[in-house]
Amino acid sequence: MDNIFLNAGIIAVVYLLLRFAEMRIVLKESKPLKELVKDTLLVYFSIVVGIYVIEQVIPSESGGNKVIGAFTDAPGF
Repeated sequence: MDNIFLNAGIIAVVYLLLRFAEMRIVLKESKPLKELVKDTLLVYFSIVVGIYVIEQVIPSESGGNKVIGAFTDAPGF
C-alpha cells in the first residue's frame, strides 16, 4: 500500500458507483447527488484514517526479522 490517497480514491469511486447502481436499479428512487457525494467523502476519509492508523500500529514487515549482531564472548584484550 504505497499511496494511501490513491487507494482510498479508487475505493471511494467504486463505492459511489455501487451506491448509484443500487439507487437506480434496486431502490428505484432518486436521492440527491449531494447526499451521494457526502457519503463518498465520508468513505474516502474513513479509509485514509483507517489505513494511517493501521500503518502506525502494525510495524511494517519490509525491514523486519533482522537479527541484530551483539558481541557475547569474552573480550580478547
